[in-house]
Amino acid sequence: MHITCVFPDYYRESAEKHGLFLKPEQYRSLNWIGNNASCVISIGGDGTYLSLACTMAEYEVLQVGIHMGDFGFLNLISQDELEQRIHDLYTGNYLIEDRIFLEADLVHTDGTRQSLPLALNDIVVGHNEIGKMVRLNLSINDLFIQTYAADGVIVSSATGSTSYSLSCGGPVLPADSREILVVPVCTHTGLRSPLLIPEGGSVQITIPEREKKVHISLDGTYSYSMTPEDKLIVRGRKQKIRFIRFRDQDFYRMLTKKFAQYAKNE
Repeated sequence: MHITCVFPDYYRESAEKHGLFLKPEQYRSLNWIGNNASCVISIGGDGTYLSLACTMAEYEVLQVGIHMGDFGFLNLISQDELEQRIHDLYTGNYLIEDRIFLEADLVHTDGTRQSLPLALNDIVVGHNEIGKMVRLNLSINDLFIQTYAADGVIVSSATGSTSYSLSCGGPVLPADSREILVVPVCTHTGLRSPLLIPEGGSVQITIPEREKKVHISLDGTYSYSMTPEDKLIVRGRKQKIRFIRFRDQDFYRMLTKKFAQYAKNE
């Protein structure tokens, strides 16, 4: 079995600082990796996986992660089974899942449209200050639904349904689902149940004048501000990037196993 490993060229300085010296040809640009590698592997927690997924979203390269965090659902290779999983990758003993990302535009009052970075998990809209209630107007497919008075609202993909959305009472969706979720966070008024938006639907969020400004967070990584003059529009977007799941990893069995392990460690 012969496998060639390369690393992003921006990693070189950090690697050498920690005493890891590789051959120059083992460093490549992200564009080269996206167009030439058979698979990209992230090492870390779910945050690392999310970052890599969005970075490589425009490429057809396969992606999988080695789990180094405390609790997560995205990295499917545990440290104690690394050798077997590398063999599975080499022999093609895996399944491929196409996932949807969330794409969002912030439309300003003058009609200009600001495209925000892609999100794999969720887009959260809430107050700039922790613990303060915010009022958010929700529309689905341009039809007004209601005004939430809540800590915030989560717009989640199926991938993100096992993340923040789940902790706020949202349902778990199979990873390859095309629907998106709208989940209120500690709502004081109005509909408290999560909403399931069919494939092709869109979610629009605006805020009343009294709010002045709210905070938008994408995968907990990118942050933007939104004023009453703005409209946030979120849609599901199917990407070329494909996610690996190994043949013996049933989604629901993995889900219950993760929670059982977490409860045991607690």
